[in-house]
Amino acid sequence: MNTAFFRLFAIEYKRFARNPISILGFAVVFTIGVYAIFHGKNTIAQQEETIETIAGIQEQELAKNKKFFSDDLSHFTYYQFYYTQNEPSKWAAFSIGQRDVNNYSLKVRILAVEGQLYDTELANPMTLLSGNLDLSFLFVVLIPLLIISLCFNLISSERESGVWAVVASQPYSLSKIIFLKFSVRFLAVLGLSLLLLLAALWLLELPFDADFGLVFVLILGYELFWFGLVYALTLLKKNSNYNAVMLLGVWLFLVVLLPALGNVLINRFIAIPEAFSTTVTQREAYHEKWDMPRREAMEPFYDAYPQYRQFSIPEDIYSNGWYYAMQYVADKAAEKNSKLLFEKLKRRQVVSKKLSYFIPSLLLQNTFNRIAETDLKDHINYLESVKKYHKEISEFFYPYLFKGNSIDERAWEDFPEFESDSNEALSTTPK
Repeated sequence: MNTAFFRLFAIEYKRFARNPISILGFAVVFTIGVYAIFHGKNTIAQQEETIETIAGIQEQELAKNKKFFSDDLSHFTYYQFYYTQNEPSKWAAFSIGQRDVNNYSLKVRILAVEGQLYDTELANPMTLLSGNLDLSFLFVVLIPLLIISLCFNLISSERESGVWAVVASQPYSLSKIIFLKFSVRFLAVLGLSLLLLLAALWLLELPFDADFGLVFVLILGYELFWFGLVYALTLLKKNSNYNAVMLLGVWLFLVVLLPALGNVLINRFIAIPEAFSTTVTQREAYHEKWDMPRREAMEPFYDAYPQYRQFSIPEDIYSNGWYYAMQYVADKAAEKNSKLLFEKLKRRQVVSKKLSYFIPSLLLQNTFNRIAETDLKDHINYLESVKKYHKEISEFFYPYLFKGNSIDERAWEDFPEFESDSNEALSTTPK
């Protein structure tokens, strides 16, 4: 029986392999897959190229501003930017995630940080709408369509043509014959997926580690889910048109509509007005302090840095200590809204993760993005590291701004460095 089964398997495989529609479908998906690999690689390569230039730009600007404002630290700190970067992971080209919409390189001054965190580059809105075609998109969206196209009429077409009656007359279990037909197509799709993964492993220089194994297992499970769905519909013994419409409807619902609906509901029930109010509060708090007695306006700063109370702050003329303390006070006023903003963003991520347990396509995409470190969680971590770095450089300059208007050249040896996700320090000290 086993010999007969494998003989039938070989016959079915030859029929499948000689079908021009099958060959065309695989060729199209493979071509799109290769394009997706190169598109992801080029997108991340452009980001890496930008990040690589940051150290040089930082060094040039520091040297230029130190020379131009050699005796005026206040103007130096006002005009000097300090660059940060969110390094892409090794898997970022496989699943670009939110790196195409979230800023991966921010520059900050020691002015109020809340107004600097959300600067971003201009981009074509049509490109943002359609998104980037990376390899994760192919596995999540296109592979199910390939499975549907291969199997929607696998049995129904033979019933409609009368061939199935002949097949049913053979001394083989019909359930085994159906299983055999699906197995041939499953192995073919799995082989194509593995081929594309190996191509990505080579072209994107992905690490062959546990994450690679996890990605393969996820793809295997996702494809089994779609084959199981088509197999279950086949058992209903409907005609080919019904199967095609039903399966495309299910694909549209599970891959497009349900994730979009989930996103809308998350945005609706976890609204973030703080995204606007944080910036407004920070600006209003800063400007209203200009009309207050300076020592009184600086109380929030003194609460955090009592060591600077000893320095006199004139009421009638400009002073460095007062001006830069006001930047801190403005951020302090917006701190509550800022914390609430980040908490809600994290809550959105948690709810999206829980929701994905009921939506296979969303689960697969979210997991890919987490492996690639291109999701919202990664961006939040980056913004928090930028805020931490802003605090470090502000605290570096405070003593020199309160004591006078200059800085010793040797002090630059202790200037803080921003640590990227890959733990490579971005040097900000001119050589």
